[in-house]
Parts: sequence; structure tokens; C-alpha cells
Amino acid sequence: MPVSLADGLVSPVRRYIFLASASYDDTLKLCVDYIMKDLKAKNPKIALVCPDIEFGKAGFKATKEYLKKYNLEFSATSIINIGDIDATSQILTLKKSDPDYIILHDALAGLISFFKSAKKYGLRSKVFGSFYVSDEENIKVTGDAMKDVLAVSPIGYWSDNTPGMAELRKITTKYHPDTKLMIRSYTQGWLTSMICAEGLKRAGRNLNPETLVEAYETFKNFSTGGISGHVSYSKNNHKAGTMNKMYKVDVKNQTFIPITEYREPAFKD
Repeated sequence: MPVSLADGLVSPVRRYIFLASASYDDTLKLCVDYIMKDLKAKNPKIALVCPDIEFGKAGFKATKEYLKKYNLEFSATSIINIGDIDATSQILTLKKSDPDYIILHDALAGLISFFKSAKKYGLRSKVFGSFYVSDEENIKVTGDAMKDVLAVSPIGYWSDNTPGMAELRKITTKYHPDTKLMIRSYTQGWLTSMICAEGLKRAGRNLNPETLVEAYETFKNFSTGGISGHVSYSKNNHKAGTMNKMYKVDVKNQTFIPITEYREPAFKD
């Protein structure tokens, strides 16, 4: 199970690769759904910011196709690459196009450049973020520049009020009593371990690569206690699911607070 949540790793299905949660593309779909269904936007101008790498190109394609479900298209797009230390020109161009909403699909360095430049130049558009926007490190570095951002994650956070996260905190503090907070990467590792442990259990004593794959493919709505959405695999599907939550930023505690339950995309592929 790779750390990456790229759809391309499991589409088409590769026998020995499984994703532990929804994909990057699925997080982008919830951004669009939330704008259209929760905010009830009417003919909104939606812009996308992404890097000029495969991660960004895949996100651009997935979001463009999903917008068509609502008879929409991008009002603007902007490239902020992972190595860019300043995003002044991109922010000024975005301000000129004046989108109602910006969907931000980038990785850490590019995100920091975006938020710092957006704050400096008073970007007013509402910002939604995909998987890497909902990384606690962004809040730590950019502070209140992120205070109004909404971001999506398929994996929960240390402070979430769910049975699975309560168990995670209990076991973690049992062995490391001084622990106050663990970042989402820790939660992702925990989720992956939960799935692996259940797969090993189902494979039984006759354990080998083939029986482990077959065991994973028996998962049907396996509950993680809210650490993620339910996990299902089959011979034709090696992605755990498509469910995500929308989160708001808690600047003071440098974390994210859920404002929805786990949701499937409004439209299926």
C-alpha cells in the first residue's frame, strides 16, 4: 500500500497495489460538490491552481471532467510549481479574473507560496483545498493566512471525535504517555496498518502474496471506526473507497476540524 493516493496506481487495477483510502481526485470532487450543493452556488466562477507535474495534470483532468457534471468549466487556471518560492504573478492574475472560488491542488512548498502571496495581495476568493492543503504543516508555516480555507481529507485527524481515533489516541498514549498530538501522516500509517492487519488475519496460516491479495479482495465495508470511510476492495477495484470529509482550519491548535461526515462524490464516474 503506497503512501501516494494517486488514482493512476490502481486504475487500471494492478494486482499487488491497493490504496488505503479515497484518492487525490476524489478530494477534488468533494470541493466541487460542496460549492454546488452545500453553498448552493449559482453559475460560480471556479479557478484551479496546481503544479505542472503529473499530480497536477491528473487533478486538472479529473476536476475538469467533474465540473461538466454541473455544466461548468474553469473560469481560470494557474500553475504554481512545487519549487516556486513566490506566487505574486499568479495571485495578481487570479485577482484580475476574480473567481468566486479557487480549488487549490498543490504540494507543500507551492501551497506556502500561494498562501503567503494571497494574504499579501488580499485575494478575496474563497479557497478550497485538496489532500495536501489539509496537511497540518501548512498551518504551522502560514498561520492565519489559512484561517478561512476549507480543505478535504479522506483520513481523519488526531483530534477527531470518532471511535477509531479514540482507540488510536488510547494506544499511542499508552506507549508514549507524553504525546499531545500526532499529525495526519501518523493517522495514515495507522489506517494502512489496520487494513494490513485485517488482511493478514483473513489470509490465515496459508500466508503468501497471492492469499494476501485474495484476502484484501474480500473486504466489504470494513469499518475503521471513522479513521477513514469504510474500506471495500474487489478483483476489479483496489481503491478502498471514494469517501472524504470537508474540514475547516483551526489555526490556534494547528489542525483541522470536520464540518461534514464522510461523503461519496455526488456523481459516479
